[in-house]
Amino acid sequence: MTELREFTDFAAGPLIFPYNGRTYTAPEVSITMGLRLNGILNEGESPDLSTAELWPELLGSMWDEMVADGVPMVFASRVAATVMADFQFGREYATVMWETGGDPKALAEYLRRKSAPNRASRRSNSTGGAKKTR
Repeated sequence: MTELREFTDFAAGPLIFPYNGRTYTAPEVSITMGLRLNGILNEGESPDLSTAELWPELLGSMWDEMVADGVPMVFASRVAATVMADFQFGREYATVMWETGGDPKALAEYLRRKSAPNRASRRSNSTGGAKKTR
């Protein structure tokens, strides 16, 4: 039997959102919330909560802190979108979501750059030298 490494040894850790000199640390997505998000995002289920109810549940005490601090809605919505992107697609995509706000053009550019072969992979794998033609 193979014993796997401790999850926290390689997990990405919490998302930390800076705003106006403060930082807000997102909680990990709970099992219950994760199942709900999978149903909504992957299976097209109708959310049983409105956005106004979903975000506070998703963000927990972080939501309460942001409300108490009076952060703007654009910040709160980007935080929620980034947490969901991290849950669904991973940290790299979440970072892009955070920095672009989900702008379709910026996301398309990110995907284009990510899928484009780098310079080394475009080089020929040929082992023979070029031959002169006359």
